[in-house]
Amino acid sequence: MPQQPWQMLTCDDVARYDLKIVQGHSARSVIALPHLLRGETLDRLLLQVYGPTLMPENLPVLVSQWFKFYAMQLIPPVIVASLARDMTWPLQLDQLGFALHERGVLDGVRFEGAACAASSSDDPFERFAALLENLQSVIEHLSLYGEVAPTVLWGSAGDYLETCLRQLTEVDHQRLEIGYGLLRQRLQPDGRRNPLYRAITYIEGPDGLLIRRRRTCCLSYQVEWVGRCEHCPLQGSPLNITDL
Repeated sequence: MPQQPWQMLTCDDVARYDLKIVQGHSARSVIALPHLLRGETLDRLLLQVYGPTLMPENLPVLVSQWFKFYAMQLIPPVIVASLARDMTWPLQLDQLGFALHERGVLDGVRFEGAACAASSSDDPFERFAALLENLQSVIEHLSLYGEVAPTVLWGSAGDYLETCLRQLTEVDHQRLEIGYGLLRQRLQPDGRRNPLYRAITYIEGPDGLLIRRRRTCCLSYQVEWVGRCEHCPLQGSPLNITDL
């Protein structure tokens, strides 16, 4: 795809896609991502969010749920900026900070580096290489910390990626196909398995309507007050995730 002049995201973009971007002049407290990923910080935040009844006994489930907030803060701005405005930001871990909701969950992302032109590649793995590298690093870290399978966390990343792409109704089809390539290509260009492959599928329900399903379980059913997520792949099945 030919390189187009890149533009900054507009206020309309932020409002239309409900992007939680914390501006540099904001008075909100922001925690640098490397500090956020420290074990003691995660211990404190997860205890604050879920309380001593669940933390640390249900640590894998809690890390899985907490990572959803990371995915929903980071992925939409990056995807919208690239496909709608041909722009991006540096996405190395030390170039990101996150605001916290009073409950302790992430509630906005701050990009510390200057906005710049996004890749113009039609290859989704090249165009979104920085995003994938960021997700890989964070997922590896949280997987070790929380003893949760990386496939669980990648499933949540794919969930929010697919949701974001469905909302980009004003972006032309060719550009959207680049984004959907992250979900539709089984292998990456170097032959490695694509962890986002078919993260979300649609099956026909008894009434003929399509039902949205995750490929991997997010483990939420293991905590009673959370219950199964809306798009649980285990709907109508015994509670058994040994094959995920």
